[in-house]
Amino acid sequence: MMMKRILPLLGILMMVAGSTYGQGTKTIREKKIAVKTVNEYFLEEGQDEPVVESIERYNEEGRLVELKEMNRKGEVKRWEKYAYDQEGNLVEEQFLDAKGRISETEKNLYKDGLRIEKHYFDSRDKLYKKKVYVYEYHQ
Repeated sequence: MMMKRILPLLGILMMVAGSTYGQGTKTIREKKIAVKTVNEYFLEEGQDEPVVESIERYNEEGRLVELKEMNRKGEVKRWEKYAYDQEGNLVEEQFLDAKGRISETEKNLYKDGLRIEKHYFDSRDKLYKKKVYVYEYHQ
């Protein structure tokens, strides 16, 4: 009974997650996309002019390096920046306020291609939380 409820919800979640970032890294890199802006039109409200919903910036490898989401008034409601290492691992995430000030930073440490730690820093760059990832392997 529970599975019958979970499977449709899981399917919907996968569709939503997949549509959030419609193009993959490979397509973005091949098409040399640097910025993707999503404009929203509120037609039922008689609004013919677009409102910027989000702006995504990509590096030359096609990886997302900045994401800005705006509300209907054009005010920033979410602003994040991302940095990667040579292997393409996400090594840093910065969360900014509407004025572009860093409110939080998350840094990932990798070993042999696996994330082994995640460090959380506040706006003053003070470490306030840490996660350690432990892996078990098949024999």
